[in-house]
Amino acid sequence: MSSPLATVITPSYNQGRYIRETIESILRQDYPQLEHIVIDGGSTDETLAILRHYAQTDPRFRFVSEPDRGQSHAINKGLAMARGEIIGWVNSDDTYLPGAVQKAVQALQLHPEWAIVTGNGYIIDEHSRIQYPVHYWQTDVKQLYHSCPVIQPTAFLRKNVFQQHGGVDESLRFCMDYDLWIRLSKNHAFGFIRDYLANARIHAACKSATQWNTIGFPEVLKTVVKHYGSISTTWMGYAKQLGIPYIIHQCKANALFGVSPTIAQMNRFPDLWVPPQFTITVEADPGFPATSLLIRGAVFLAPSPGKPANPFVCMATVNGQSRGSFATALPNFTWEIPLDRSRTRNVVTLFSSRFAMSPDHLQKNKRAVSFLAQEVVPLSAEEAAFYRILLQVPSMKTP
Repeated sequence: MSSPLATVITPSYNQGRYIRETIESILRQDYPQLEHIVIDGGSTDETLAILRHYAQTDPRFRFVSEPDRGQSHAINKGLAMARGEIIGWVNSDDTYLPGAVQKAVQALQLHPEWAIVTGNGYIIDEHSRIQYPVHYWQTDVKQLYHSCPVIQPTAFLRKNVFQQHGGVDESLRFCMDYDLWIRLSKNHAFGFIRDYLANARIHAACKSATQWNTIGFPEVLKTVVKHYGSISTTWMGYAKQLGIPYIIHQCKANALFGVSPTIAQMNRFPDLWVPPQFTITVEADPGFPATSLLIRGAVFLAPSPGKPANPFVCMATVNGQSRGSFATALPNFTWEIPLDRSRTRNVVTLFSSRFAMSPDHLQKNKRAVSFLAQEVVPLSAEEAAFYRILLQVPSMKTP
């Protein structure tokens, strides 16, 4: 049986501390038909000198170093340059174990029905010391709903299948691999071998350590919802720990659903109390209209003496048009006020049913206040749909 050419792609940016070890782990493989392509994003550390050395000393090695649009773009650039029939993808701080390429290619040759093969791996630290082994089993579209059971550097794909699916999604900055596995699993079989194929490095500066809560996990949830329309119980467990307010904030801060609408102006006081007539101006990009405004608040005002404890009520208008009333009998509440998505600018006004005179500690006088507006968050259509799915997660903290 002939040996097909295998291409290993490595996206890189300022990983001079680790990339030599990564390259050596690939070029020392015992598989005869191998090429290694590094797509560097214009590193400013010692990376470029290391890449030039290998390009001059090993004909199997090629690299490009120029500014790019991030890791996903780099992987797709490498895919376009690849000559091999089999594609491996190893990040610039991960490494292959001896024999990994040979084992993976042989498995794909023995199983032409497999579009991808994966294996076991180890988690290593910054000093390449093994922290613990990671064991996974056969992967399919149902299992991927609950978790990501693929150790990314252990994965080897058929190039034609990778290309048919358009490479990785360049809009993703963290879980582009998870998204790819889900897309592949819908139409293709995954293979698995029990050998240990690669080391995935976790260190203080890696994305998994620095960006998991801020970009990684919100992007994972977005990806799961995009493909499955709901969130599995496994991912729910992580979501409960963070709560809806945090997740929504990170989605907006990192523009995971496109250009997020913003608060242009509001008359909330610096201590988060709002006046009896609370006005908020929301601005949105025409391509990502605002569809609703979330207000998470707290009411601490007692009813007037001698009067029943009626619910606290706010009458709402949007652009001067009534949106009805919003009420709460509890101290804490969350209201979602629909906006006019045909407009790029919406003015929302809430008229409170009761208020009190409260000292303004900054101005040393009294002002009329109605409730604490702890969060005021405008949502695009995509963000609002995502928010409503999060609300379905049992025991989630509401914003």
